[in-house]
Amino acid sequence: MGALLPFALFGFALASVAFGAGGLRLMMDNRRLDLRLAAVVGQAPDAAGFRLPGIGLAEGRDRAEIERQLRNAGLYEPGAVEQFVWIRLAVTLVAALGSLALTFLFSFNIAIKILIVFSITGLSYIGAKLALQLRAGKRERRLTAEFPFLLDLILMMLESGISLDQCFRTIASEEQVAVPEHSQLIGTLVADLDRGLDYQAAFDRWASRVGLMGARELASLFRQSLFKGMELVPALREFITEFSQRRVARARESIGKITVRMVVLMLVFFMPALLIVLAGPPVAAILDTLVGAKP
Repeated sequence: MGALLPFALFGFALASVAFGAGGLRLMMDNRRLDLRLAAVVGQAPDAAGFRLPGIGLAEGRDRAEIERQLRNAGLYEPGAVEQFVWIRLAVTLVAALGSLALTFLFSFNIAIKILIVFSITGLSYIGAKLALQLRAGKRERRLTAEFPFLLDLILMMLESGISLDQCFRTIASEEQVAVPEHSQLIGTLVADLDRGLDYQAAFDRWASRVGLMGARELASLFRQSLFKGMELVPALREFITEFSQRRVARARESIGKITVRMVVLMLVFFMPALLIVLAGPPVAAILDTLVGAKP
């Protein structure tokens, strides 16, 4: 009975792949039907394009965290969460099939085979989210490094007499080398404005796409300048000063955390070795004395 369990698991895995492929084919057929009906009726097709349905694997707090990480990674499509869930499920399924095939190459007992399959499958499921977090963190570091220079660039343009709207368009079209990440985001902001989106909604979407500390405050500063007539240059200069102070405070906090981590690492790795080096010879000498003193 135990020898048949791997074959049963492999059969269930193949059946899952077959059902998944059949469901994907049905969804693609449904999408083609929607496009044909839209062409017959004379309406434009869904602008969101092909969307994968949700399967309930990302709900509540987990879904909110995935949405935040996707925004930080630069993925803003409406169906991005569902796409990530399906990719995560596909990676997990491939890992499960690969680990199951790997267990057939070695003569392990059934308990070890099940442990290997479940361990690799679980690590693949968790690793997909970790990979998303790494990508989001990498993009966030690039945006954070460019943000002070972007503020100085906006301030310099405004002081030269350029309007805020023209400042955005200049950065989006001519500053791809200086601020490549932020120029793309500001280009999206300009595209939203050209499509007729009002400034308040466009600034909110821009701040959500940036996702950095101070982005929403800067968007609020732009709105107050446009709708309430506030002078933008002095307010922006004060914002840059405050932002610089907050960056210094965060850097000091990070240095403090690194110091604590180094102390923990020293206690875990260096102290045992140091105790062995310092206390080893006396302890060995005492043991030798005790052994030699026995009658």
